[in-house]
Amino acid sequence: MQELRDKGIEVNLLEEIRFKQLFEIDKDRLIWNYQRINRMFKNLGSIEIIAKFLINQSVGFSPERIIEILKYFEPKIKEDKILLDFAFEWIRANRIRFDYKKFIRLEVYEDPNSAIDDIIFLFFLDYDRHLREILIPDISELEICALYEIFFNPNEVDSSNIEIYLAKNQLRVHTIFKGGEKIDTCIFTIREGLSSMIKKDYNDLHALKVKIKSKSPNSVKENSTLLLEFDGTMVERLIKSYCFNEQKIIERELENSISRLLSSYFRFGQFYKFEDFKVELTHNLTTCISSGLTANHRYNSMHNLIASRLRNYEKAVEQQKLDGLAWIKDLKPIVKEIVLKFVDMI
Repeated sequence: MQELRDKGIEVNLLEEIRFKQLFEIDKDRLIWNYQRINRMFKNLGSIEIIAKFLINQSVGFSPERIIEILKYFEPKIKEDKILLDFAFEWIRANRIRFDYKKFIRLEVYEDPNSAIDDIIFLFFLDYDRHLREILIPDISELEICALYEIFFNPNEVDSSNIEIYLAKNQLRVHTIFKGGEKIDTCIFTIREGLSSMIKKDYNDLHALKVKIKSKSPNSVKENSTLLLEFDGTMVERLIKSYCFNEQKIIERELENSISRLLSSYFRFGQFYKFEDFKVELTHNLTTCISSGLTANHRYNSMHNLIASRLRNYEKAVEQQKLDGLAWIKDLKPIVKEIVLKFVDMI
């Protein structure tokens, strides 16, 4: 790094390049989507339109909660910025959340505490600098801490009024001034806002890995180069569009999203037994469906129903070891049936 400074290359520029590589969002496409929604709902106010825009981008909150959050933070935005800039950062946070979860699945740490500082440095420190660029300088650290909780851990915050959350954490997070200058305590703010989330993600993943290894140690060893992960984001997005925007689920789009989910795990030319992947498939399918539904379905009950349906299928293929492509072909109608069953329950 010193060598780069000697050559006159700005470190800030390098940080900006790294940030763009990790967390770039397609603003042109997002602006086009926002303008389309704006044209469709001219009778609504700007906050309601941005709320619809965020729901369209699969931000995981109820419309009422999104509007409440937008109203609270609108006065906290700099004069040269607008509420749409705030919405972009909310969308960027969703992207970072996805990339961060992929990273924590790949990396090996002794315990969650050893992971926290590493992950904060790699993902959230750059984002913190970027987020503060749109916020007024005298915003309190407590409010930024609340933003981290909202942006990155929506399942816990959506059921709570933001004022209650701020009051609950008032004694833990402080804005410190020395003279007239605000002291930089961003790392403490990030840790307070995100440590619980990182620990939970780490422990959930660790428990899942232990369960997979205990079920099939030989298969894990054979497939150690594979990422044990089903990517259900397209299924989740499709369900959210149906729930929040009342967009009809097109059969072709559903089949494509299910193909994406299965193809993210299975590889052509590699062979698997059902035992190799049933725990991971059940967990991820449950997660992406429950994240997309508006109805209050409990995770455990949904997990049991999905596991039961897959168990019936497992009996027919118990001794088979099939190529990844064959599993995709066999499982597509099963997964499609499961998704449609839960959508019909709404």
